[in-house]
Amino acid sequence: MSVIENQNTPSLGEMWQFINKNLSPIGMMPDKASLDYSQTFWLYRELRKLDNTFRDVVQVHVLKNELSYSLLETLVN
Repeated sequence: MSVIENQNTPSLGEMWQFINKNLSPIGMMPDKASLDYSQTFWLYRELRKLDNTFRDVVQVHVLKNELSYSLLETLVN
């Protein structure tokens, strides 16, 4: 099944919104006219992977802090 036929694939506009949200503050937004659909999808997918990786790292950090706090609370009481 091609990317275009996949129902879970966001529209081109949705991909550009996500790309814009993640790259604009840093000033790295590519020129929309210079990228075709495949290149845009690749960029979107790579940014999604980074976004998910960042969330996973933050979640691990939060869980470690909670575990440390729980262990400290058990030792104090």
